[in-house]
Order: sequence, then C-alpha cells, then structure tokens
Amino acid sequence: MARNKTKYRRLELRLPADHPLFNYPSGQRAARARELIDTAIRLEERLSEIERQLAGIAQKLTGEACTSTRKVPKKTLEFDVDAFMNL
Repeated sequence: MARNKTKYRRLELRLPADHPLFNYPSGQRAARARELIDTAIRLEERLSEIERQLAGIAQKLTGEACTSTRKVPKKTLEFDVDAFMNL
C-alpha cells in the first residue's frame, strides 16, 4: 500500500530486545505500536479530565464556595396517633 509521504511521518523508536512489542510478528509490530501510542494518548487525556473533576470535588468537600442553589424538599411524615391507638 503506497502512502502519501506528506500525510505520514516516520518515527525511529529504540526498545530493549525483550520488549513485549517484539512478541508480535514483524509485519504487525508497527500497527500495534501505533495502536498502543494512540491508546496511551487517549488515556492521558482522560486521566487529565478525571484529575480536573476530582479537584472540583475536593474543592467542594473542603467547604470552598459551593454554588449549588438546588432546593431539596423537606420530607415530613404525618402520623395519626389516635387512629393508631384505635386499632
């Protein structure tokens, strides 16, 4: 498959001879390495988002400015003592 050289760039990567990537057949290593790199980048982005969310949660837990204005309805339980006593 011919590739457009302007679309792809080459990356030389040196790994130890016993690296797990070398467990794949030689024709599959580049694709697997590319897949693993893409996965690592997505994971890094997702972890950054989780850290941002955790910082917000920690800020709320430490009592710093809570901006929620949601009203929680107060639940009341009515109990008829006279009706209970007449059972």
